[in-house]
Amino acid sequence: MKESEIIFPTIVEMFLKEGTVALGDDEAQAVQKFLEQAYSDQPCNEQIVYALIKFYNAQQEFGNAKEVGQAFLMMDGYNKAILGELSATFLSLNEMDTYFSLVKQHLEKESQLDDLEINDVAESNVILFPKKIKPRRNIANFLEWGTPEQLEFLQQARFHDIEPYFEPFAVFLKDATTSPFVKSMIFELLQEKKVNVVFLVKKLGLEESFNPSKVPLLSRNTFMEELMEKLTKRWEHTNPSLLEQVLVIVQQHLFIMYPFQFSSTDTDLWSEAYSQWLLQLYGESQQDDAAINQEELIEATRFIERMEQAQQNYLL
Repeated sequence: MKESEIIFPTIVEMFLKEGTVALGDDEAQAVQKFLEQAYSDQPCNEQIVYALIKFYNAQQEFGNAKEVGQAFLMMDGYNKAILGELSATFLSLNEMDTYFSLVKQHLEKESQLDDLEINDVAESNVILFPKKIKPRRNIANFLEWGTPEQLEFLQQARFHDIEPYFEPFAVFLKDATTSPFVKSMIFELLQEKKVNVVFLVKKLGLEESFNPSKVPLLSRNTFMEELMEKLTKRWEHTNPSLLEQVLVIVQQHLFIMYPFQFSSTDTDLWSEAYSQWLLQLYGESQQDDAAINQEELIEATRFIERMEQAQQNYLL
């Protein structure tokens, strides 16, 4: 559903191109005020809905982003950019199953694509005879599909034999220009299927070969568990709001990196770096921890900023 085209003010265009890192506090408030007013006037305008969801995601206001996105979709709206932006929302809310359902529902409305053959799955989720998926388009062209369709296909692939898809997955994983989030989803699928094959993975300027069966599951990452524990002890009583945000950010960064890991496993360093970085976004500061190497802290902070930029560039 579309309404009249809108010309955004320069400050909103700046946000759409560079994210909130390019805005000061007053500018961010101005962007929010403009987008919320524009949304109130034109709730079906695709440009406005996309921009507002993107802004809420950038501000970690995922509940608001979800509400706006679902309202648009319920009005029979369909827009790939909006669905793509919502992937960040549902990933942060740990509701990817809901997101996959939305993607599937709206992809079925694309008349130019063939109907997808969906095999019945027993309530127990036990598949006695794994079958191939009949995708809407040639799986050999997986790299060329849009992000929502790729994610929907990967969700369906969890219930089937995925060996026929190793080659297109390998092509996607070794292409340095493709979405690191989709790569993480592919790698998790390969792990779930206990695939014992080496894949070359290129993402975020990194390159390495991995065997999914030999790499620990992200959910069992001891580094992540220890870092989360230290951040929780640090902020749960003094600033629970900051804690909630920083835990989401850390999880997103670990996911976008996967199967790569942080360059350092010093959780004290990363606890300090993430805490200081987030405080600085709010114009606050705290005394440096004398036990932390300052050069390493600066490098860790730069890394966090790169991960944030990568999310804006690739998630959608």
